[in-house]
Amino acid sequence: MTSKHDIWQTWTEHYIDADNPTPLFETDESLTVQCKNYGRNDRRVLKRTETMEALVRKEGRKVIDDWAHSHDTYHGLIYLMYWIENESIVPLYIGKAGKYGRDNEKLSANLQSLQGASTGKFARWGDSHYYHIGDLSAVVCNHDKNKKQKYKSWAQQLFADGRQLSQPTYFWTKAWRKDDIGLYHESEVSLEQLECQIIGLASELYPDQLLNDKGT
Repeated sequence: MTSKHDIWQTWTEHYIDADNPTPLFETDESLTVQCKNYGRNDRRVLKRTETMEALVRKEGRKVIDDWAHSHDTYHGLIYLMYWIENESIVPLYIGKAGKYGRDNEKLSANLQSLQGASTGKFARWGDSHYYHIGDLSAVVCNHDKNKKQKYKSWAQQLFADGRQLSQPTYFWTKAWRKDDIGLYHESEVSLEQLECQIIGLASELYPDQLLNDKGT
């Protein structure tokens, strides 16, 4: 009988290149995350790597073009923040950026922003408030009185001291096709189903590391 760990290993080895991972944050040799100024008040935000940003734009472009030409090939983006331990992918946070907005017709604003230079939304990893990097920065850089508990948990997990990461932290995303395969039975799954599958399995295998607080 296939174990849950084997299922996870098989799926991640198929889709995620652990030999050439994409760092999420721009760091120095001590793993201290670099910052940049953002917004009207030039607040300090944590800096993503150029390779991470290029990956998001490349995969996001597939979904944007799919929407523009009504090909209906892609559901949106699936993404994963993770560590690598003992040659295995250790999931920290799983999420998605769907193709459509709330009306299920227009392109999602989270993806639409990838067409320009703005990094405010950036497929949910943007620098603005209410987005992952923006709200995490509010905690780590200590510039927002209304810090969300979710990102306090992120900061405690990711950082050892100040802006110094506890270990290298990586990012993966993929434009999820309708014929891509989920975790189980080699069957096709929607983006929403896939997110639930990954969170469900990861919460069992890595309950102490996983930062998702919904769907577990």
